[in-house]
Amino acid sequence: MMFSASFKLACLSHLSIALKGMAYAQNENSYLENKRERDEPIPLYKSLSEILSESWWIPALAGGIVLTIIFAFWLRSRLKKSESAEKSIPARDPYEEAIEALNALEAECHKMDAKPFVFRLSEVLRVYVERCFALRAMELTGEEFLREVAGHKFFRKRYDDLLHEFVDRSDMVKYSRESIDGEGLRLLLDSAKHFVKDSHSRLKEESTTTNDKPSEGM
Repeated sequence: MMFSASFKLACLSHLSIALKGMAYAQNENSYLENKRERDEPIPLYKSLSEILSESWWIPALAGGIVLTIIFAFWLRSRLKKSESAEKSIPARDPYEEAIEALNALEAECHKMDAKPFVFRLSEVLRVYVERCFALRAMELTGEEFLREVAGHKFFRKRYDDLLHEFVDRSDMVKYSRESIDGEGLRLLLDSAKHFVKDSHSRLKEESTTTNDKPSEGM
């Protein structure tokens, strides 16, 4: 009888364990099934918003290229317009421009200080030389300007003393504390006028002589 009771207890214990195992297995299967039911299927096609969010740089790059092309065409048209406008306006004669500037300085001679007056006078003379004789003049120092002029065939044995004195007096006023009175400014202005007028006259004579040579040969 005791064996039978213990056997029954053992059977009940195993049965309880088996039932618990079956219940756990059923709960686990139910959890997996519920989870499987809650998972959404992977879509075969992406929406437009998803595509744009992932590939936003493609339309941005395309838009940048289009804007660059439009800007290049606009800039090219503006440059063409400016070039045509420059061609339509004839360049002024360097001699006339220099004489006009010298006359304007003469009118302001007694109103301007010595330093700005000499700076402007030197600028007028150098612009005239640069435009008439295709020499670098504006960016050169006084000594470099004299060397550049001396190497040009038109200036050989011409205007040496005049230009040296003009450059020396101008540099003294521009780059030192020494000043110059009204009479000195007037002398500088007169020397600049003489140089412009005389060089222009000589250029015209040389041009006339060159144009007359073929007719003399015939």
